[in-house]
Amino acid sequence: MAGFSAWFWNERFWLPHNVTWADLKNTDGAEYPQASDLHFAFPLAIGIFFVRLAFERFLAKPCAVSLRIQANGPRRAQPNAILEKVFTSITKSPDEKRLEGLSKQLDWDIRKIQRWFRHRRNEDKPSTLTKFCESMLPGSGTHGIAGTTTHISNWNLTCIIIT
Repeated sequence: MAGFSAWFWNERFWLPHNVTWADLKNTDGAEYPQASDLHFAFPLAIGIFFVRLAFERFLAKPCAVSLRIQANGPRRAQPNAILEKVFTSITKSPDEKRLEGLSKQLDWDIRKIQRWFRHRRNEDKPSTLTKFCESMLPGSGTHGIAGTTTHISNWNLTCIIIT
């Protein structure tokens, strides 16, 4: 374990040329951020994650249901092992040459194969309800409650490190 720690905290990787870890020890005149300060970040991240889950489940979803936003997703593509294998391993959008080969192999119309691929691609998309719940969360980007919480926690963590 000591060998891994020495390798991971190698001064040549983390620090400029003329600086050592001993230079970054806290003294009476200066305090530097320490690696142990990162321990605050993980519980905070987990807490924000659970706040988001609770918000989506207990506030956003009931609101969406009251607005009659339906949970149904796109139409399902009919099961086909050959097309599914092409979709997962080769391409999600086959070109004309591949479509013609699949058409001959399955004895299907090219248009039917194109429709199958379109339906299959749409299966991977989230439903309208899921999109609504995720976008309703204030701070889906850097705005609102979650974004503000993140910025405040970063500010608090910075204050803790500085003081």
